[in-house]
Amino acid sequence: MIHRFRRLIAPALLVALVSYPAAAKLEVTALQVTPRLDLRAVGGNPADEALRIQQAEADVTLSLSNGQSEIASFAYQGVLETPMTGRARDMHFGNAYTVLNLGVGRPKVKLGQFVVPFGTLAEYDTHGIPLQTPYARTLGIRIDRGLDLEGTQGDWDYWASVTSGNGRGARDGGWAGIVRVARDYEWNDEYLRTGYSLLLGRQMPVFPTNAMSMPMGMDDMVSFHDKWRVATDLDWLHGIDNYRAELVVGADDGDRVDGQWLYYNHPFSYDADLTLQADRWRQADGTSLGVGAQYHHRLDDWSGWRLAWEQRWADRSTLSDLSSDTFTLQYYREWAWAPNL
Repeated sequence: MIHRFRRLIAPALLVALVSYPAAAKLEVTALQVTPRLDLRAVGGNPADEALRIQQAEADVTLSLSNGQSEIASFAYQGVLETPMTGRARDMHFGNAYTVLNLGVGRPKVKLGQFVVPFGTLAEYDTHGIPLQTPYARTLGIRIDRGLDLEGTQGDWDYWASVTSGNGRGARDGGWAGIVRVARDYEWNDEYLRTGYSLLLGRQMPVFPTNAMSMPMGMDDMVSFHDKWRVATDLDWLHGIDNYRAELVVGADDGDRVDGQWLYYNHPFSYDADLTLQADRWRQADGTSLGVGAQYHHRLDDWSGWRLAWEQRWADRSTLSDLSSDTFTLQYYREWAWAPNL
């Protein structure tokens, strides 16, 4: 883990040294290590009942200053244990990037492996949650390698990225370009954030229509297509209730695709909340549908448990239809280590 993290830091440090002549003032101003444990009991159909470590990881973040302000930060996510394999694992693990701060009024530059800024992925983290958004069907990726710019212009936040288009496994001739903008609106006690995304990609992965929330064991069935996607997303805080939605249209090699994702969260208190969601995705070989519910209870600021249920259906154009249901009981615990520097 440390060796790979150092390989990521080295080029960023070189850029920082070139960009800031007062290199002698460079210093590490913050370091935090956050181990995380995620235990899950899973059952349903066709899933086998199991109790397992879903995720054991350690996230490392580091900040570099020139004596007056932060000029770079680094993030690395190390996998200690997980039953996920292949593409399913790559979509959840692999954050390893550098963020360069170019100054006030200028965009930040992100280099490495990171969550692509398309739709809700730009601001809603699903990594440690049983209920997932439909990114596996919408994009075929969640984490990718490349370069990203993030900044603000007037009332708008913006992202622009160029990546390999195939997660960790670069493919000859493959790439993905994403542009996203978002802005906030506030009135009375209402808060609304809207976003708009555009993706153009070549030789990007497509999973066959299936009834799984996360396509495990399907690596050999992945096909590659040229894609375009347009999405609009919203995050609406209405009183104490949170509504989210994402609408996507596009094409895979000219074949139309479209999908919708709806989300509702109601907190009963700081310690307890309920989430409901539904999604639909249509592509050339069929349509998949899903509904889910999730109850979350915090034990303290660092731990808690979730009980989740999800029902999915797949209507396939040339093969028999499929369905699945999954129950998940999750316990999670986080720790934080931040030495005085």
